[in-house]
Amino acid sequence: METESNQNDHKTIGRELALFSFDEQVPGVVYWWPKGWTMFNLIKNDLAKQLADDGYVEINTARIISTETLKQSGHFDNYHEKLFFVGNEKELEKPKWCLKPMSCPGGLKIFSQEIHSYKELPIKIAEFGSVYRYEQAGEVNGLLRVRNLTQDDAHIYCEENQIEGEIEKLIDFVNETYLRYGFKDIRVELSTRPEKSIGSDEVWGKAENGLKKALDGKKIEYTINAGDGAFYGPKIDFHVKDSLGRSWQMGTIQLDFAMAERLDANYIDRDGNKVHPVMIHRAIFGSLERFIAILLESTGGALPAWCAPVQAMILPISEKHVEHAQKIAAELKTQNIRIQLDDRNESVGRKIRDAELQKVPFIIVLGDKEIESGKLAVRVRGSRDLENLSIEEFVEKVK
Repeated sequence: METESNQNDHKTIGRELALFSFDEQVPGVVYWWPKGWTMFNLIKNDLAKQLADDGYVEINTARIISTETLKQSGHFDNYHEKLFFVGNEKELEKPKWCLKPMSCPGGLKIFSQEIHSYKELPIKIAEFGSVYRYEQAGEVNGLLRVRNLTQDDAHIYCEENQIEGEIEKLIDFVNETYLRYGFKDIRVELSTRPEKSIGSDEVWGKAENGLKKALDGKKIEYTINAGDGAFYGPKIDFHVKDSLGRSWQMGTIQLDFAMAERLDANYIDRDGNKVHPVMIHRAIFGSLERFIAILLESTGGALPAWCAPVQAMILPISEKHVEHAQKIAAELKTQNIRIQLDDRNESVGRKIRDAELQKVPFIIVLGDKEIESGKLAVRVRGSRDLENLSIEEFVEKVK
């Protein structure tokens, strides 16, 4: 008999709900199935809408980046063992390119192509970047640690006097987003200067004090994670637990005074001088793959209706009810309800059990009574009661 923790393992849930799979020949790479990819995009697009409402613009940078750029930014020396180099056999003897391990150097290249004024700041640029990191075989773990991950990356280019306000808004953004998914037990860490880092003591002190001031201003409880900051700046990390009680870093807010200077990104200040902006690196989810793993484990696969790949299953009681069920399904699809029809020649009890195992939020049973009344007999996930609703009432309930 499976233990509760095994039942809640996201890999087990992903297999049972036909969401994703893995290939032993390419460890750490996810194969998203139709329902899983639907869920992935629902979560991604919901955040993208929130970002657009908050003034972000979205970009997409190339997946191959020059090693010279990574040497300038400092990533080459600090991430060398994690890089996937690309090129033919001769080129790999002295590689010029690699798959991008993070999106910030590419984002800075776009920022630098235009002349910016202090009047534009803060400038918020987001990217759902596909990045690649050569995790060791023993480190790869389902969706929790993959070699090809999707980061909801963004960079806020701002002036020093804007730092505290922007950090406080980001803390609120993270907490509001996590609450939307039901995450309440969030642990916050302030990670300080690591042994390998770039920048002066003065700059690091300024950056760490800036993050502390924002956390204290929001009255956020946090612990100090000494020496675990990014090589270019300190960071605030948000941790959530998986089904085994292990803590995983999800979102992060990083304050960086160095990278814009290293890659020569500037804006024109009030006196007409070129100066380097402060960069706030931030990810709300961190890795979408890891976020989805924790979400599946915390819900046991019973996702909120708005991000469930299948929101409702229609179950005709017998073959004579199938045609009416098809019409109802077609009408609900026009209302953007994600619906499936189970017209198998099985008992309605068996169909209900199967829909429950698939964690479908709503089950609609259709028989003679429903056809005559024009109503839908709706069963909400986790309940044994049937509620009679019109199509309009049901659409409102789902949305």
